[in-house]
Amino acid sequence: MSPSSPRRAQTSPLAALTALVVVCAALSGYATVLDKSRPTADRALAPATLDNVESFLADDTGVVDSDRLSTAHSACPDGYTCRIVVAADDERRVVGPDAPTDADSDSTRVSVRVAPGVVKFGTLRVAVWS
Repeated sequence: MSPSSPRRAQTSPLAALTALVVVCAALSGYATVLDKSRPTADRALAPATLDNVESFLADDTGVVDSDRLSTAHSACPDGYTCRIVVAADDERRVVGPDAPTDADSDSTRVSVRVAPGVVKFGTLRVAVWS
């Protein structure tokens, strides 16, 4: 083919579309990863706080001791207000002020010691707000 050929620097349409799809997919993947790696202001604090509070209240056997509830605020994140509720059967213990409607909250099922030698299934609920 001569240097002045009209087919010079041309490619097939299928190869051009394939290259375009690959470049678009790479840019989309990069943008997605970049967006997820940036810190956000609206992160969910309740699941992490719930884990901290449960670890603080539970003894070596994993049973939540409701007598330790009065000092459970030390497991809450600094600069935030927490409401912690431990409920088992008809007994309910609460620490902290009433949570606003926009508070981040989470709960889990736990074993609760309600009396010496008496363990019942219950719920541990945490609400966190600033």
